[in-house]
Amino acid sequence: MITSVFISGTEDISEPFAIRRTVFIEEQGCPLEEEYDAFDTQALHLMVYADEKPAATGRIWHDGEDFRIGRLAVLKPFRGQKIGDLALRLLLYKAFSSGAQRIKISAQTYIMPLYRKFGFKEYGDEYLEAGIKHMAMTVSKDEVVYPSACGGCAQKQSE
Repeated sequence: MITSVFISGTEDISEPFAIRRTVFIEEQGCPLEEEYDAFDTQALHLMVYADEKPAATGRIWHDGEDFRIGRLAVLKPFRGQKIGDLALRLLLYKAFSSGAQRIKISAQTYIMPLYRKFGFKEYGDEYLEAGIKHMAMTVSKDEVVYPSACGGCAQKQSE
């Protein structure tokens, strides 16, 4: 069974941190000092569980100008099972239902096709973040798409 919970950054966020450490620091080689930042205490952290085991995380925060989604990570044993897709859906829904009109992300370039499926569009030039190629992307509430999990037609949020 898949379950999820949102955790305030002022609460115990050791589970999201553990997933991020595994995926970003251990697997991808991101520097420890670049993985955790001041936004962690301001963010709302998503935890997704598969059969009560931590499987994925991500966070939403407001940077003073825009809502942001970031640190989306899925542990290896749970990849290829659409858990990342589910986590992104939950993060988008939470952000838009909390008043976001637009969401920005800093996407690792290899995962951009996932974000494009949801209506995100690139802007600016490719850049390096923690030694990994990234691209800035954004989607508005009016442009977000929730693709069918079975590969059928997609639906816009307003429908």
